[in-house]
Parts: sequence; C-alpha cells; structure tokens
Amino acid sequence: MSVFAVKGIDGASIEEICEAAGFTRGAFYSNFSSRDDLVLATIEQRTSHDLDMLDATIERWRDRLNRSGPENIEDFLTEFIDDTFSQKKVTAAEVIAEHEIELYCLRTPDLYPRYAELNSFQGQRIQSLIENAIGFAEAASTIPLKDLIEALTAVHSQASLRAAAGKKLDEIVEIDSTQMVRILSRLLDFSQKP
Repeated sequence: MSVFAVKGIDGASIEEICEAAGFTRGAFYSNFSSRDDLVLATIEQRTSHDLDMLDATIERWRDRLNRSGPENIEDFLTEFIDDTFSQKKVTAAEVIAEHEIELYCLRTPDLYPRYAELNSFQGQRIQSLIENAIGFAEAASTIPLKDLIEALTAVHSQASLRAAAGKKLDEIVEIDSTQMVRILSRLLDFSQKP
C-alpha cells in the first residue's frame, strides 16, 4: 500500500511492490497474473476485512441498539461510529492508496467491469449490515437506503482524505465522525421505538 501511495498504481513497478512486500517476482506471479489482479485482490481483501469488522461492531452493539431509544441520538451515533472507526486503524498511506486504487480502476477500461462487479457485491453486503443495525435500533431511513449508504460512503471518503492530508505515510489517521453523525441523525427516524 505504501508503494501505491507514493508512486501510484501505474508508477509502482512489480519489483518495488515485491520488495516492499518481501516477496520475489516469481512469488508475485505465482499469486497474481497481473498488476490488475493484485489491485482487485487488494480491494476485495481490504473491503471484506472492513465489512467483517463492521459486522462485529454491530453485533457487539446489538443489545444497546435493541434498548429503548437513546436519550441523545447524536451522542449515541457518535459513540457507535467512533467505536466502528476505532476497530480499524489506518495509516495515511493506506488512505491515499485506497483512493489511488479506485482512480486506477476508473481509468482502466478493461479493469472497470470487474471493479464494478466487486463494488456491487460489496454494496449489497454493506446494505445488509446497515439494514441489520437500523433494524436492531428499530429505526428507519427517511430516504432510500441505497442513497443513505452512498451519502455516508462519500462523506467517509472525504473525511479520510482530510485526516490523511499532510500526515507522514506511516502515521495513523483519526477520522472525524461529525459529518456522518449529522447525516445519520437527520436521515434516520428513531421515533418508531416503543
């Protein structure tokens, strides 16, 4: 990820990637047929890990979500989102590389269909996890769930870039949850709780 963050996907040679990972060129090609396969595997592995962590956070919070309505929705959402973010410590290099990978996939016509398919599958899993969390809280989205997820994803993307700006590549970034909390507190209806 650090090589991608510094050099970009196109600028990173297979040799540099292998050296940073501690592998030989042969080991690279025994696992990946091309740089594009590495990019897709990176997306899949990182997203799967992130979604597993979100699922675990929702399960940990199930009892709290099931309790009768929180006294202060914004405090409750802040605590939940901050807990979610605390489970995944990311460096500035990882944030930059994730955005670099996305841009690379958007610029590469042969890669984009596979990227879009992977994104669609992951979007379905995110939707399922968010539906579970909202269901446990006995809340409802005031807009279509797909739109809510797109808004949250865009805000998270921008917040992570702001957090990484000006940091050393190996420095852990702290993502500010304020905007996500504001969006959720206005787009989720908790009044349905008994």
